[in-house]
Amino acid sequence: MIISSDTCEGVHYQIFVADYRITEYMKKLIPMNKEDIYRMGQELKSILKLDTSPVAVTFIAPDEDIPDSVKRIDRVMRHCAMVDRARKDKEPFYALLQDQECNIGAFSLGMGARCNDVVSGNFYHSFGCFRSIEAAKRTMEQMPMLPAGSVKAVVCSALEQAPLVPDVVVIVAEPDRIMRLSQAVLHEPGGRINASFATLQSMCVESVAQPYLQERVNISLGCTGSRVFGGLDKNEMAMGIPFKQMETVLGSAEQMFRS
Repeated sequence: MIISSDTCEGVHYQIFVADYRITEYMKKLIPMNKEDIYRMGQELKSILKLDTSPVAVTFIAPDEDIPDSVKRIDRVMRHCAMVDRARKDKEPFYALLQDQECNIGAFSLGMGARCNDVVSGNFYHSFGCFRSIEAAKRTMEQMPMLPAGSVKAVVCSALEQAPLVPDVVVIVAEPDRIMRLSQAVLHEPGGRINASFATLQSMCVESVAQPYLQERVNISLGCTGSRVFGGLDKNEMAMGIPFKQMETVLGSAEQMFRS
């Protein structure tokens, strides 16, 4: 489900994602006990002794309604700063394209058109992130992003206050907490976590878009933007978990670490 450029099998990809979004929307319409979602957030925070809350992230497609109970964010912010606000302040909010201070984060989450200067590699090469523009372009071609215009709004909150069934849950914590969370992820299925990151776009792509599109857990070491603008401390990193895996992960964490 990864799209690597604006010309990558465009028609077939867009149709597939449209079908996928319909399925996801129908899941959101199925009444899920909110208390169960709240419990997940509270228990995960307690078991792992997290300093801040797990963050629930839900995508709202152009043809979906935003619940009246969710307030629009009160100022323009970067997505990484929104995740930081949700994990610390907890209250739900939604953000539209015009509320996104960082256009790179916005189009990575399917909001608005893509910036050719970024997807071509020129932007990151000009900042010295890569020795050559070819290296920068190669990195961008492997960057999982939602299709342009596929998302109208992003809803964020602490998991224990999620107003909707989340698409992804983001946990920001110290490495030893992420280690334990990784052990819980592998407790039932076994295997290995195949973390994939570029230390670019850590909170928009690596912790949200990538787990959502690839339907598997991902780990991020952060990026310069999330550490300068997004409140990510030098002792913190992040994990993104597709919500449909959360119940299993929580059950494993309870069995392994409940003291």
